[in-house]
Amino acid sequence: MRSTFLTLLLLTILGTGVRAQNFSSTDPAYAENVTLGEAKLIAAEYDSCLVYYATAFAIKSTSFLSTMRAAACAHSAGESTLRDIYLDHAFGLSPDGAASVFKSYDEFAYLQETPFAGLVEERFAVAFPNFNQRLADTLAEVQRTDQEQRGQMSTVGDQYGYESPQMDSLWAIQNFSDSVNTIYVTKLIDSSGYPGKSIVGEQAGTAFLVIQHADLGVQEKYLPVLRSAAEAGELNYRSLALLIDRIEQRNDRPQIYGSQVGRDTTTGDFYFFPIAEPYKVDSLRETVGLGALTDYAKRWNFSYDPAAQVARQEAATKVNKD
Repeated sequence: MRSTFLTLLLLTILGTGVRAQNFSSTDPAYAENVTLGEAKLIAAEYDSCLVYYATAFAIKSTSFLSTMRAAACAHSAGESTLRDIYLDHAFGLSPDGAASVFKSYDEFAYLQETPFAGLVEERFAVAFPNFNQRLADTLAEVQRTDQEQRGQMSTVGDQYGYESPQMDSLWAIQNFSDSVNTIYVTKLIDSSGYPGKSIVGEQAGTAFLVIQHADLGVQEKYLPVLRSAAEAGELNYRSLALLIDRIEQRNDRPQIYGSQVGRDTTTGDFYFFPIAEPYKVDSLRETVGLGALTDYAKRWNFSYDPAAQVARQEAATKVNKD
């Protein structure tokens, strides 16, 4: 269904290739050293790479991506004991995340057909003994059809207009895909439960995407299922937060986490739909793994100011009363 609102889907976690430069520590020395460590990995200067990561990890060691990069450096430097330590730590932090970045990030490409890949597969198998590769592959195709036309809409909308025949064509294709995907995913959930991390790994967010793009009735029906999946660690809480916001916005209630963005049809400017607690939204976002709303707004080329948000909401409420 064509929508007048937009949601920025954070598929860094879901594998669409959008890679933001976020660091697990605000310490400038940490950011500098992991950045240099990555650069040395790419440059095949593995001994130097290990030095930079060791320095960074002395500050903080909670990033599975940086730890996987350090493991790659250790393997390539012939430091098998250190490699195994890093691999175990990366999988301890996030087994699905560690396996996913190894599979999809370019800096690991040279290791795909080496014993290192076997070590990754062994740890993944231990973490996810019930992993279903066939279902994961099917959901990967579902994700592709869910995102294919949506990925073109911003460019087409800016070039031809959001009410143009070109946009209508994209929506016609996307609406068909959404309909087929919704039928498939809801039947899957009804018969087998939510296809989460332990079953499909990095495709755990795909069923969420389909529900997120379905009709309100479908969203409300399956919200408890997705909530249970998040509580069980089978779905990222940030995905659940996006669905909650979408449902609240569709019911003309203030959103909780500020994920729902609208666009003025006259000016083309983006803005946040009403937020329940504009001054507390960042702390709420942090509890579900979402970044600051100011950073989120920048992705849409506008800014977020709590006072301005309150004023906008009060003005809209007054207009509606009048």
